[in-house]
This record gives sequence, structure tokens and C-alpha cells, in this order.
Amino acid sequence: MIYEWQEKAWSQLSARRERMPHALLLHGRPGLGKSALAIELARSVLCENAGPGYRPCLSCSSCGWFELGNHPDFRLVQPDSMADDVEEEGGSTKKEKKEKKKSEQIRVEQVRALEGFLSVGTHRGGMRVIVLDPADTMNVVTQNALLKSLEEPAPATLFVLVTSRLSRLLPTIRSRCQIMSILPPDASDAIKWLTDQGLDDPQSALAEAGGAPLAALQRADETSVRSDFLNALKEPDCDPSALAQRCESLDLSMVVGWLQRWVFDLLSVKVGQVPRFHPKAASVLANQARSARTSGLLRLSGHLNDAKGLASHPLNAKLFLEEIFIDFLRATRQP
Repeated sequence: MIYEWQEKAWSQLSARRERMPHALLLHGRPGLGKSALAIELARSVLCENAGPGYRPCLSCSSCGWFELGNHPDFRLVQPDSMADDVEEEGGSTKKEKKEKKKSEQIRVEQVRALEGFLSVGTHRGGMRVIVLDPADTMNVVTQNALLKSLEEPAPATLFVLVTSRLSRLLPTIRSRCQIMSILPPDASDAIKWLTDQGLDDPQSALAEAGGAPLAALQRADETSVRSDFLNALKEPDCDPSALAQRCESLDLSMVVGWLQRWVFDLLSVKVGQVPRFHPKAASVLANQARSARTSGLLRLSGHLNDAKGLASHPLNAKLFLEEIFIDFLRATRQP
């Protein structure tokens, strides 16, 4: 699937088809459809009868195998926790509940298993494609295991790495890929697309999602809960323990993200800029920013960055949230 705002990126990819690199790295902020673009590129490269603009024909044997998820020349490498997700970045996903927690990383065993796939010829003498998504979930050991395949690429092979966190990939990995930035659409185009999807307040949703349409669409379902959360933060008598108890059953990474965006806007207002994520709350942010210290907000921002990495596996969800809420109150309430 190609989204409207990806047409320019698709044209650039199509222009490279006769000289496609052995490794391509798609990066950009979450919610822009990078995963969908990578899958469509793989489908197109493997298609036996690609049409104008290299769009897959959807009727050849290769497209049929791809649709069924059993193409012999394609591998999608993802964390085990994503194995049952519907492939749609930033949109709604369907995931079966698992009795045992699955890995959040692409494991080194998954990368090493590609060696057998790469050691034999392709099914019909054409290309083969390997998509690693999100590539930044590989740790250093796993990235080094992949490095050999990127340094000595097998013939007729295309690696497609997808990431929203480019800095988490080793310089040696990045240097062996052609890097392509996936950019957000113009706000007017994104708002029109979101309106067509049925959102009541697409402008606010897009702002809160940092300009990423798919993230805005996904977060539309969170609007009521997020509003209650932010309203609690604004109260002068906010109780961090009670708020933590209300939020502990939510996706902790999502809650930390809400707080990160609010703090970002507080810092923006503090230095005389307009809020990026909550433009309709400019007056509230201004009032709160007046009683906050810039140094405290900067420290809090760093703490929240660290907390985001721990949000998927805290030892105690309530205590984890209490700590960051107390830090927020300290940063926004001058003694």
C-alpha cells in the first residue's frame, strides 16, 4: 500500500530500479507508513509483471505468493512480539494475546538464520528481498551479525531496513545502506486525508502526532483518556500517586509519550515559541510555564527519554509512573 504522501518517495525508488542498491534504509518519524512502503517495495521488486511506475500487478504467481505470505524469495524479520501484527505502521493492529511475553528485539538467531536463505539461488532466478523492521530493535551483537551480509552481499538480494530511530543503528550499518528519508506531508494535505478518514478534529490530532497522519489516526482513539490525563497534570493539587494508579493499566510508553510532548511544548513556550503539539492549549501552557524553571524542564526531558526506554518492562508500573509524575511536579512548581 502506498499512501498519498509517499508518492514522491515511491517515484524516487522507482527511478532507482535499474540500479537498486543491495541495502536500502528507510527512516522517518513514527506514523508515516514506512513499514507499508517497505512491504510494497518488496512486492514490486518480486513482481513478475510490474506495471507503470513499477506498481505490482497483483495477478502474477509472485504477487499471489506474496499475498498469501509464503513467497520463497521474501523474508520479513521482526521482533517476536510483532509476529502476529497486521502490517500497518501507525494504524490499528490486530494481535493475538500471548501467554508468554515475546521478545521486543530482533534476535541474533533470526539474523543468523538468514544465512541459509542467502546461500541458495532464488526461486525463479530473480530477486530476493529481506525487510528488517524496526531495524533499531537489533542490539549491537545482532547488528554485527547482519554486517557481514551487508559487507558481502549475496547476488540479486535487496535488504530493506526500516527505522524511526536512525541513531540506534551502528555507523557501520548506516554506511553500507543507501539512506532515504520519509518525510511528513504538508499539513493541509494531511488534514484533508484525516478528514476523509472521519476524524472530528484532524488539525489537533495532527499537531499532537507531530505531523504524522497515521499516528494521528491511531491516537484519535486515545483522545478522551489523553485529555483526562493532561487535565490532571494542570491541576495545582495534582496527586502523583492517584494519577499513577489511574494510568498504570494503560500502555506506559504511550503515557510517557503524552508527557514528553507536553514538556516539549512547555519548553517551547518558556523560550518564547509557539507550542507544537498542543496549539489549542497555548494559554494553559503559558500559565504553567511561568511557574517552571527551564533547567528543571530540561532535566525532566532527559529523564523522560530514559523512561521511554524502560516503559515496556518496568518492575512496578505504578511506582514507575509515580516517579516521573513527581519529577514533573518538581519541574513545574517553583519552591
